[in-house]
Amino acid sequence: MTEATTTPARGSIFGSFVCRVLVPAWLLTGAAIKLSERSPMLLPSPVRDALKSMATGMGMGSEADFATFLDFMLRVIVSGEFALAAAMIMLPRISRVIAVPMLSLFVVILLTVVARGEASCGCFGSKGPPPWVVLIGDAALLALAIFFRPLPGRFTKVNIGGFVALTAVGVAIAFGVPPKQGVAHPTEPASKHSTDAVPAVTKPTTKVPDAAPTDPSKAAAQTTPPANPTKPADASSVPSTATTSPAATTPSASATPWPNAPAQLQPYYLPQFEQWVGKPLRDQPVAALITRPIPADLEKGRWVVMFFREDCEHCHAVLDRHFTPKVPLPTLLVAVPDADPAASLPNPCSECQVRTLPKGPDWVIGTPVLLLVNDGVVKMVVSGTDAEDPAKVQAMLDAR
Repeated sequence: MTEATTTPARGSIFGSFVCRVLVPAWLLTGAAIKLSERSPMLLPSPVRDALKSMATGMGMGSEADFATFLDFMLRVIVSGEFALAAAMIMLPRISRVIAVPMLSLFVVILLTVVARGEASCGCFGSKGPPPWVVLIGDAALLALAIFFRPLPGRFTKVNIGGFVALTAVGVAIAFGVPPKQGVAHPTEPASKHSTDAVPAVTKPTTKVPDAAPTDPSKAAAQTTPPANPTKPADASSVPSTATTSPAATTPSASATPWPNAPAQLQPYYLPQFEQWVGKPLRDQPVAALITRPIPADLEKGRWVVMFFREDCEHCHAVLDRHFTPKVPLPTLLVAVPDADPAASLPNPCSECQVRTLPKGPDWVIGTPVLLLVNDGVVKMVVSGTDAEDPAKVQAMLDAR
């Protein structure tokens, strides 16, 4: 016998099943979910960071330009995933060559996401499994692709034609799906987040004043009839006099009312906080979405405004380390409303005022984010890994 007839065939049916069925199905599922939700939040944070650097280098670093850029790149990424899946299915000769490097990259990205302590990687949608579960799935598929070779194949006209056709269909779908639409601003009753450091007095009083007030503003306050306590108030329309906390009764540093929230919200928000430095907080679109009442003296003196999530362990650690038992500066916490209620952590800051952002949009915000605001102008931002550095947070708190 010749050597060619005695050498066993390389590869196995199971290896072909892994590289031509399991891995493409895994990839297509994630791509389809990304396309259905069409949110940049579904891109893992290391990918968003890389795209942010790319957009900045291209002069598209502003919030509006970056949102457009991310929507385009999300479709490019989905198109690439469709093309890779089509190649693994139709071109068996290179299915393993594609699967191993691709899964290796996924594992590296997910290791970074897990190391950052993030609750979601977005790989399978906003309601998908936590990153460590997806990491196990990617690692298992990678091991199978390494140890089980697929059956050898050849490049034929039929296979190449099928690859081109499937890729064209995938690209057409990725770029043909219309952009995600915005949502109407919710009009919900005041939530537990609309609280101040000092409990609000909600029971109406009918006490007659001992003497006529000399201050016209006080006279107007005393002659105003109390609100109906049985009717829930809209969180966006609660007047600043509805609480007796010091922050709510101190005269505002600005005579201009806080900007009203738009009736129609964007499908997602991705604030570029570092671009807020040197600009009034009130001028930022996200600031207009903070639930009312806005602390009346937020634009007077030095404040800390912190965006956080209730299930964010890093946020909890920052609050516990720097804002308990006393706050170093007046502090407003703004809750990002996409946290997992089952994983919520107790707020250790009893003196912080807490508000929230409206539910509905996707919030592309990596928490915690701390802003130092002086007379209504953002002076400094500490976010990401810097927020976990006690020295950098303390330097922000001490800055003038």
